[in-house]
Amino acid sequence: MISGEFWMATMANVGSPTWANELISFVSVAFVVWGLAAFNYSKEQFFITVGTMRHVMKQWLTAQDMAMGLARVFDILDIEPDVEDKPGAQAFTTFTDQIQFSGVVYRYQDDRPVLDGVEFSVKPGSVTAIVGPTGSGKTTMMSLLLRLFDPNEGRILIDGTDLKDYQVGSLRENIAIALQENVLFSMSVRENIRYVAPTATDQEVELAIRIACMEDFVSDLPQGLDTVLGDRGGKLSTGQRQRLSIARAVVRNTPILVLDEPTAALDASTEHRVLTNLAEWGRGRAIFLITHRISTIRQATNILYLDQGRIIESGSHDELMARRGRYSDFVEAESSHNVSGGQEQ
Repeated sequence: MISGEFWMATMANVGSPTWANELISFVSVAFVVWGLAAFNYSKEQFFITVGTMRHVMKQWLTAQDMAMGLARVFDILDIEPDVEDKPGAQAFTTFTDQIQFSGVVYRYQDDRPVLDGVEFSVKPGSVTAIVGPTGSGKTTMMSLLLRLFDPNEGRILIDGTDLKDYQVGSLRENIAIALQENVLFSMSVRENIRYVAPTATDQEVELAIRIACMEDFVSDLPQGLDTVLGDRGGKLSTGQRQRLSIARAVVRNTPILVLDEPTAALDASTEHRVLTNLAEWGRGRAIFLITHRISTIRQATNILYLDQGRIIESGSHDELMARRGRYSDFVEAESSHNVSGGQEQ
């Protein structure tokens, strides 16, 4: 191309006719256009190739994450359970007399018991608050009731039958739990409540909503009960999520209900209404409250104050306050930290 242009320039200088000028100019332009097109095509192919490689790498990394996750899942599935049904174990459905902890001792480590000689009983229709400083054994006590593990000493009985004589699956199916932070899913409010009880009727769901005092905010949602929540219930406040968790536990309709800090984010008025509804609904059932909140504790029919794995005091709020013992000190300490009075978040 360059030599052609040089030849044309030479011929023009000597006055020779340049009949091929147009042809060479056309060829020059054609080569330039071809070069630009080839460059653009190569650039496009390069980015397509990079995009394809990026997609392949992303899929490969996802597959690696899934493989590691599945490996952990299979490792968990291969673990032998610490608690198994004994031969001839019977199904648990309900209780009519009492739940009894008799001399219960449990140790995570041999030299230090988490629970040490725990003795108490619970009747149907009672609300029992389990109170005490962090590490006193409150959660361990409820874990033993669920038979996540068995006591090292002593017995836990329901209607006179040792928990070890009940089928583990049927026992856990008949104990509902509401935690301070329950997992909510990106599905409707109705489906979130019914998640733990797929066969629950609309009437049972509505009853659970009334008990948990959810009507006020459900009616304000765009599609009511059919409003789809964000991940982890992102469209709801902390207090609203707690009430939904309580409704989810209630809709299971179990004879035993465990509530772990269930009203920590509720205002005093809503908390009082929820606990009053639960007490009414809980006639014939046993309700356990694990909480530090004084307004929640006051509504229990019986309070167990634990410290270092032992029940130090038990009784109603008024009875324990009159004794001026450890529970009274606990109430005064908690009250001094709650100057704001507690508002729903």
